[in-house]
Amino acid sequence: MTNLLSVSSVFSTIFSILLALVVLLIMISIHELGHYIAGKVFKFKINEFAIGMGPAIFKKKHKNSDEVFSIRVLPLGGYCAFEGEDEDSEIEGSFNSKPAWQRIIVLIAGAFMNLILGIIVLTLSIGIYGQLSIKTYDIKPINDSEFVGYSLQNDDIILEIEGKNTFMSTDIIDALQGKEKGDVVNVKVQSNGKVIDRKVRLRNAVNSQNLTDNFSAFTALGISTIEKIEGGEFNGCYLLRVKDKETYEDSRRIYYASDLISYAKTLNVGETLTFYYSKSGSDRFEQAVEITKDFSTLSDSEILLELGINKTKTLLKYVTENVKFSFFETIERGLQYSVSVGGTIFKTLGQLLTGKLGINAMGGTITTIGVTAEAIKVGGFNYFLEMLGFIGINLAVFNLLPIPALDGSRVVFATIEWIRKKPVNRKVEGVIHAIGLILLLGFSILVDVLQLIK
Repeated sequence: MTNLLSVSSVFSTIFSILLALVVLLIMISIHELGHYIAGKVFKFKINEFAIGMGPAIFKKKHKNSDEVFSIRVLPLGGYCAFEGEDEDSEIEGSFNSKPAWQRIIVLIAGAFMNLILGIIVLTLSIGIYGQLSIKTYDIKPINDSEFVGYSLQNDDIILEIEGKNTFMSTDIIDALQGKEKGDVVNVKVQSNGKVIDRKVRLRNAVNSQNLTDNFSAFTALGISTIEKIEGGEFNGCYLLRVKDKETYEDSRRIYYASDLISYAKTLNVGETLTFYYSKSGSDRFEQAVEITKDFSTLSDSEILLELGINKTKTLLKYVTENVKFSFFETIERGLQYSVSVGGTIFKTLGQLLTGKLGINAMGGTITTIGVTAEAIKVGGFNYFLEMLGFIGINLAVFNLLPIPALDGSRVVFATIEWIRKKPVNRKVEGVIHAIGLILLLGFSILVDVLQLIK
């Protein structure tokens, strides 16, 4: 049975990776198709339209032109090769012989196609499966009269905060960033199928360091935490409760390691401390430890070691659930979701430039495939659509950045030519793009290597 499960897992992983490659190939092919269609409209001479990279495994020449369609062995890219794209050519319809404004349209057409498909796919995802939203459970009780009536409830699905839709954790961070403990925010939730507006008093200040730091924003809303044990006999297990009552349900919940430590300090030498833990999240075990030392004289880490726990890591504890909307709400949210994804790309780049995010927060082609494959493996076709939309919008935004070798940089050169009425030296432009391509490939490999190391 174990061998069958192992084989099944391997095949599932391989299938997910293949689907991830399909996602990447679809979006790159759509991008190049955008260039191709715009090029045909303006009668540019196109030498080849290729799906994939590397040696060709299929080639077909158009019967009425020299145009070649090919499928190549590596499903990691594609291209639409225009005549004279990086140099002047006297052949009719060559790229640089066309007016600058036409070249600009052809250059941005690829990103436009990615953007349109990304919006359509994300809207379809919301329409078919619903918007993936955060659902609270096991909200930490708070014994403070100020918070009575100003808290999220268990099984609340968060839809909006301060009037802003919360498609991703970054949206929650944006809505709460800079707010102080005790501030009251408006949160729209779905509870038991009904949409409710709640006023929530924040439990702590929100000061997220970057887009990946969602801890203070989530805990401010009362979203629960759980301690994961690292190292030792209980490595990978989760702390659940201290057995201080007869039944598990009545026993003290462990939200932070400090909850376990503070209870341990109330016990005397010779007494027994029993805590509940889980290996998978769905099972439950007990561990009894006799107190042999005066815990009041020990540090917190020493107390944990006495209990057989090396150290713990605090994790957020919540689930996600899909929420469906009416037809027009779905279209509206699909557009807003796409804008949110695109905006996150700019924020990420900004935080990379300012040092708030490290370079190891990024990933290249291999990382993209790995993350996409894992998402598809976990979430199925729903996540397939999500990743297809994400990658489409990412490609659209990234390709229009004024970075040498990207379409955005070529648009800059074409715009300069349009304004000056004469081009920048073609050889100089070609060298700039060539250097940019080498640097981009090197950067992509570097960030993939850093991800593997991490």
